[in-house]
Amino acid sequence: MPTARKCLLLLIAVLWATTLASQERQPIPSDRDALLKGLGMALATYAEVNGYPGPKHVIELQSELGLTRDQLKKAEALANSVKVSATAKGEEIVQEEEELFKLFESGSIHERMLRTKLERIGKLRADLRFIHLQAHLRMKQILTPDQIKRYSELRGHESKRENSAAPAHH
Repeated sequence: MPTARKCLLLLIAVLWATTLASQERQPIPSDRDALLKGLGMALATYAEVNGYPGPKHVIELQSELGLTRDQLKKAEALANSVKVSATAKGEEIVQEEEELFKLFESGSIHERMLRTKLERIGKLRADLRFIHLQAHLRMKQILTPDQIKRYSELRGHESKRENSAAPAHH
């Protein structure tokens, strides 16, 4: 029996070690994949819900919005520009976040270094948000007021805006 118990304990230990080894560490940063793909990550929600259409969604809704060939061409160029710029900025953010992780991992970080690193990451993330929000500003200039209204309806934002603009009754 003692041999069977030792074998069982050894088996449990091997299974536990295998499970630990197979578990990957969380990506650094947690939004790594989205950053590297240039995704919007809801960074432009303020624009979206307030009548500033996003180029990617405008392209998806091109038939419903009745886009002209010129409008579609401009929307595609804008979406491509955002993708390229956001992906490059995302790569910078991931690099800085990984460096921050490594500083903690190595135990070599101090407060001044932490402040500097966080300010750098904050600036990069602000730049990324600007890229996405700026695209919404530019997209609004490309569409007609009727197309913007239709876009908001199709995206489910128009009723929210009408409700928030209505005077309160007491």
